[in-house]
Amino acid sequence: MTPSEMTSRQRVMTVLDGGVPDRVPFFDWVDAGFRDKLAAHLGRDTLDNLECVRVLGMDALYYERPYSMTPISDETSADDTGRVHYLGHGLIKTPEDLAEMVFPDPATPGYFDDAKRFVDSHGDEDLALYAGLRPGIQPTILSLGWKGFSRSVVKKTGMVERLFARYVEWCQANLEGLQELGFDFLVLYDDMAFKSGMMFAPDVYREVFLPGYRELVDAIKIPWGYHSDGDLNPVLDDLLSLGMNMLNPVEPPCMDIDEVKRVHGHRVALWGNIDMVHTLYDSPLEVVDAEVKQRIEEIGVGGGYVCASANSIADYLSVENVLCMAEAVKKYGKYPLNGS
Repeated sequence: MTPSEMTSRQRVMTVLDGGVPDRVPFFDWVDAGFRDKLAAHLGRDTLDNLECVRVLGMDALYYERPYSMTPISDETSADDTGRVHYLGHGLIKTPEDLAEMVFPDPATPGYFDDAKRFVDSHGDEDLALYAGLRPGIQPTILSLGWKGFSRSVVKKTGMVERLFARYVEWCQANLEGLQELGFDFLVLYDDMAFKSGMMFAPDVYREVFLPGYRELVDAIKIPWGYHSDGDLNPVLDDLLSLGMNMLNPVEPPCMDIDEVKRVHGHRVALWGNIDMVHTLYDSPLEVVDAEVKQRIEEIGVGGGYVCASANSIADYLSVENVLCMAEAVKKYGKYPLNGS
């Protein structure tokens, strides 16, 4: 039976609820630099977030501001484009530094006004609306610095646990406030792995971070997704026990999306996996088309797949290749897949 045609919001929420939509959804985080490239490609001066999502035919619109609000105490450096990069040296050296670290207060009058305006402005669109937060693993590492983080873990000084607990408490307050505004789903962005493996031992995740994460997700009452690049295989069972509806980006080649779908597809939707090293960067368009087709036909069976890049629509990607990906989703993503 073919699902009837859905709005973008219905399509996304059906997948997050474990159902089969009318076609595979498509949405992604789009870097500001890529928006500028896309605008130039179209002969425009600028494109705002909504215009970019419409041009690409995406099914969800993201609210950017909370993602960048997480306070991080680290040395930074700006590149030629003005983008700020965290260096991982860390400014939190002592327990006294922890006490002086200032977090924005979600109880401040007007704190969520910008987010409310976003939902009020776009709530009548057919798009699913989502907000993102960076909860605390990566901010904890960056604020302590790699040396400070490692020292605390090995010597059991408690600095990691104390700082992470502050992030958990702060993010809970943000999540509670955001959910009251009418977002359709949330995404927690918290990188904890490289392509070569975890940033720290799996036992550190289980013993130090997982208990706090369980407290954090108790505050989530609407569907949510989780993002971390890299090889999550060593902790994947533990991670999925948190009960997220969607996992992103299932990064190739370190994550085998076919195996993740086979083992875990009954419990979580998979979002992403289209290669950014070659496919969306410099491959011929027929390669882009073929990879999207393959992902949809293999991972989209029975629902549970959102097509997207293996991280985000980054500024170095080819505009033509990203547009080709968007078109291929529409071409191959309609259910029933493969005529069944």
